[in-house]
Amino acid sequence: MKRVVLFVIATVAVGVVIVMALAQKKAPDTSGPVAKFTPVPQPAAATAPVYTPAPRAEPSASPKPSEAAPAWESKIDQVLRANLDETQAAQLLLGLLPALPEDGQVEAANHITNLLADENYAQAKPVLLNPGLPESVLSVFFSDLMNRSDPVKLRALLDVAKIPNHPFHDEALSDLQIYLGEDYESDWSKWSAALERYLKTSETP
Repeated sequence: MKRVVLFVIATVAVGVVIVMALAQKKAPDTSGPVAKFTPVPQPAAATAPVYTPAPRAEPSASPKPSEAAPAWESKIDQVLRANLDETQAAQLLLGLLPALPEDGQVEAANHITNLLADENYAQAKPVLLNPGLPESVLSVFFSDLMNRSDPVKLRALLDVAKIPNHPFHDEALSDLQIYLGEDYESDWSKWSAALERYLKTSETP
């Protein structure tokens, strides 16, 4: 009986020794230095380049070509610079008038009215009485009447008033009414008689 017990004990001891040996073989050796973990540095995130626009150059102001003067200006200048007296210059400008554009006619009309004296105003009267001319041109001649003597002014106003389609027909009638103090409507003979009476009474003795 004792032999059996001893055999069992011996068997168990041998098994324990074998188990311990195997455990020691599998366990890692922790007695050596532990390797330290050094993290690999990650590359920095790429940053998108910031776009800075180049300063825009201001466009250089190109010089404007000098505008050539209209041809009619030189024609009027030639007349005014010629060696002529005022009446001759006015006559030439009156002859030039139909060939000029409206701007040129206005310019010429201003010179004509400045050049013509009262005794020579008859030369400009056909232009004043032409309702086919631009109103801007007729306005120069009609306005000039206010600077004329009464005989020239009132007789010209009466002639304008007789033209129904003249741009200044109504204004001429209104001016006659103011000067003569009467309204004879379309009775031109009465207007003419009243006008001559007015001129006689207004003459300086």
